[in-house]
Amino acid sequence: MMIKAVFFDFDGVITDSKLIHDASWRYAVKTILNVTVDELPEHKMSGKAPKLIAQTLCELFDSEANHEGLLACKNGYLYNHLQNTEPIEGVATLFQLLKDKNIPFGIASNASKHFVIQCLKNWNLDVAVAFGYEDYDQPKPNPEPYLKLANFFNLKPEDFGSVLVFEDSETGLQAALAAKMRTVHIQSHCMVSVAVLGETDYSYAGVLEALELFTS
Repeated sequence: MMIKAVFFDFDGVITDSKLIHDASWRYAVKTILNVTVDELPEHKMSGKAPKLIAQTLCELFDSEANHEGLLACKNGYLYNHLQNTEPIEGVATLFQLLKDKNIPFGIASNASKHFVIQCLKNWNLDVAVAFGYEDYDQPKPNPEPYLKLANFFNLKPEDFGSVLVFEDSETGLQAALAAKMRTVHIQSHCMVSVAVLGETDYSYAGVLEALELFTS
């Protein structure tokens, strides 16, 4: 299989960050909205851009608080707890394998760009480009994040069929499918519909298992 580039989501693919994100949102909801929540509405948050999640939470708790203030509080907590994150098994190996094969790769996340870049720096992982929600007019499920990566690597639409996109959420898979790129579903806590999984090219329990795409 000819592979011209590999694109990655971040949360759920590169790192299992659900616990720290959930803790950050609970802290922000308590601090800004004065509401204590034990369980967050996962079905309304999975794979969504933080701005949209902040808006959803403000609406859910019937608050007149500014969603931007909620997001700023969430990000502040998150950035102060980056030491609680680590890369998923197999990620460093895959990145090195792609470098050895001269296959370009980058990250397009719906998370904060600062969060993504600082995590990579803490883990000593070198990635040519990493985009976050601040870089898009329209986040996933719009294809813009992956089209932006393609433009960075000077890829043309006729190349997209040779681009692999690693995603774990329905939102992210929809973005990759809309960009007409090949999809690699990495199983996580995110629920993905049967319809979207039916359009996915590959599905693996984790990045470690997906190494076979580049070694077989």
